[in-house]
Amino acid sequence: MKRIQGLLIAGFVAAGVLSAGVAVAAQDPLAVVDARKTELKKAGGAMKAIGAFLKEGKGTVADVQAAAATIEGVSKAFPGWWPTGTAIGVGESEAKPGIWENMDDFKAKTMAFQAASADLVAAAATGDKAAIGGVLGKLGGTCKGCHETYRK
Repeated sequence: MKRIQGLLIAGFVAAGVLSAGVAVAAQDPLAVVDARKTELKKAGGAMKAIGAFLKEGKGTVADVQAAAATIEGVSKAFPGWWPTGTAIGVGESEAKPGIWENMDDFKAKTMAFQAASADLVAAAATGDKAAIGGVLGKLGGTCKGCHETYRK
């Protein structure tokens, strides 16, 4: 029952994130930056929650599954959050212009984030702490790789 509950939560979270990404695309650059930051903070919070589960035993496997689904939802919506005109200087954007100058590399980094997010969902479904921890480290590496290059 807990597994089904976790999967339902994951589905609702992913649907909400995806619909938020579609709504943002139709708005002005400042709104895009604000929404992008909000969604990325959700992913960061979800990663912290999983880390707390692994390191401190906080939460449940169902919580980890829901957090993994949040991250995966963010990763799927991620490509739509970078329209031209949303770099540093627009609101509180920390996005460096290199994103648009090196779009092929940025897309490759995005795909790595999406793949690691899907792997995290699969690992969370098993409830195996070692597997979850290994994939969380891989996911964190995708975040770091992009932040080092494309974030102020």
